[in-house]
Amino acid sequence: MALSYKKFLSNYLVFFIVIPLVLLAFILSRVNEILVGLKDIYLCSGLLITDFIAVGGIGATLINVTLIIIFNYVLIKCLKISFNGAIFAGVFTMVGFAFFGKTLINTIPLFLGVYLYSLYSKVEFKNYIIVALFSTGIGPLISFIMFGVGLELYFSIPLGIFVGIVVGFFIQVLSLNALRLHRGYNLYNIGFTLGIIAMIFTAIFRVLNISLNANILINNSYHWHLFSMFLIVSIFLIVSAFILDKAVIKKYPKLLKRTGRLVTDFVKETSLSVAILNMGLMGIFALSLTLILQININGAIVAGIMTMLGFASFGKHLYNTLFVILGAILASFIFNTLPKDNITVAIGIFFVSALAPITGQYGIIAGIIAGFMHMLVLPMAMDFQGGFDLFNNGFAAGFVASIVVPIFENFSLKGEQNAKAGV
Repeated sequence: MALSYKKFLSNYLVFFIVIPLVLLAFILSRVNEILVGLKDIYLCSGLLITDFIAVGGIGATLINVTLIIIFNYVLIKCLKISFNGAIFAGVFTMVGFAFFGKTLINTIPLFLGVYLYSLYSKVEFKNYIIVALFSTGIGPLISFIMFGVGLELYFSIPLGIFVGIVVGFFIQVLSLNALRLHRGYNLYNIGFTLGIIAMIFTAIFRVLNISLNANILINNSYHWHLFSMFLIVSIFLIVSAFILDKAVIKKYPKLLKRTGRLVTDFVKETSLSVAILNMGLMGIFALSLTLILQININGAIVAGIMTMLGFASFGKHLYNTLFVILGAILASFIFNTLPKDNITVAIGIFFVSALAPITGQYGIIAGIIAGFMHMLVLPMAMDFQGGFDLFNNGFAAGFVASIVVPIFENFSLKGEQNAKAGV
């Protein structure tokens, strides 16, 4: 039973996700609205913060999500890649950001760049699939060059494709250097890398006097539709975990003992059932946050929830995530920027979990401090990268981790030395 269900999850789950999305799209929107909305979504720059529901409507957004799911599913199947923690994280994150900045137009050039690098390095493309999935976080840069700079389309579209390919080509090399900087305590490592690339392009555009009008576009009209959808997804994951292994709850504490530091693949280190249970529980936790903090679910918040779900198979769990989020909430209350009133803060509440491994390694106080600092750095990170890096919180988390981890490590070593010396 468990084996056949595992095969079902890997081979057919995508169809049980895509079919309801398409049906819901046509229930909530008319065909002509979807077509016009898709055109608007594909032609917008997608700079932070751009909720596709506000740009093209809920129906067109759901179709965009469906196209992203199908593209990634077909690619993964063609490459004969098995689903592990990293793949879950990458795919769920891509699906989340299909509500909030990603389209096929601005992702395919980046995939091509990573593919060309695989040819150059003589390594199979499937070994770089994680890099390819997360490289799409800089999709708005490609869309902005194509449709936001003001050039003629016959020139701007090829230029955008070229820039996307070049950026994709170099991401693997740059991400390895970024990992050394934060030592694996920022789960959104490629988000940090993309932030640095975005910072360079932001500087170029400003020197050329090209305006970066990053207006906040959000639509909160479908809060309960989206809440219900994620509640169903979370319950489905939890039920699936118990179908795969009736004793999964007894094995779950083993996962909670992991620090989550890169690279921590819960599927490999525990089991698929335990990882899926964690994903479902993290989904319930994320939805609880929206209720407690009175946060409306829109395209941007969907991206945050989906990323939490995805990384629940690759580093995040209830223990190490809770305290960095508490630190972020504490900062929002102290500085009177409540998440229910400020979309940037609301997004940060979910994405601060990039720093979850700090709690796992150094404890509760360290996690709260890291979460608190993240909310201080976040607005400055946005200014630096110009809205091109969808993983802006990964950019901010990279800086926070690179600052606090050496300090926590130093005091941790001193404490160990003192304990051994009997001080």
